[in-house]
Amino acid sequence: MDLLCLSSRCFRVARVALVPGLLLALGACAAGDSSNPAAVSPAAVAAPAAAPVPVPVSAATAVPVSTPAVARDGLAALIRASAVTCSNASAGTGCTAGDADSGDFYDVELSPDCGDQGFFAGVAEAKGVETLDAVPGSGSKASATAKLSKGQLVCVQGIGRTGQNPLFYYVVAIPANTVGKCKGNALCDTYGDRPISGMKGTRGEACHVAAPGHYAGNCAQGWVSADTLEVFSSGM
Repeated sequence: MDLLCLSSRCFRVARVALVPGLLLALGACAAGDSSNPAAVSPAAVAAPAAAPVPVPVSAATAVPVSTPAVARDGLAALIRASAVTCSNASAGTGCTAGDADSGDFYDVELSPDCGDQGFFAGVAEAKGVETLDAVPGSGSKASATAKLSKGQLVCVQGIGRTGQNPLFYYVVAIPANTVGKCKGNALCDTYGDRPISGMKGTRGEACHVAAPGHYAGNCAQGWVSADTLEVFSSGM
């Protein structure tokens, strides 16, 4: 009996001693697996973050010049070219042309837009018309800037009035194929691109669209007498 008890006690002691050893062995095995690089799946290893690649700015991605900015520049250029004086140059209002001191002057309405809201006309004078750099009047030293042939399409950018009567127009000759209102319009069969001669300052770019309704480059422009044009009553 004692021996059996002793044997059982020995058996129990051995079992109790084996359990902690087994747990230690399992823990060591698990620790060995997690620290073994060969046992870790390649997908589980996070790839190092790639450095951001700078994107070059090209002409296609560059920020375009806004239409309002072009319109402001166009108004300033029109005031200079037409030789008018405005009480509010930034808005293009309160403008006059001629000799205000002598009373020989004109109230001028400016409109640089030659797009959908533009005001158009055609040269109706049989011999054509010269464009002038200033409104002719007392003490004026106006000189010709170009000669437009009969049938030339123009955009009216300035109207010189005494009272309510337009006496002079400031016009710019623009390529007819750039005018949206010309598409399918019979007026543009009568008026379009015609020979232009005697242009001053022919250097630089040809006359072209800088933004919708606004032109830049070497465009023939200047003041002409109102009776030399056929003004389109509807704008086009």
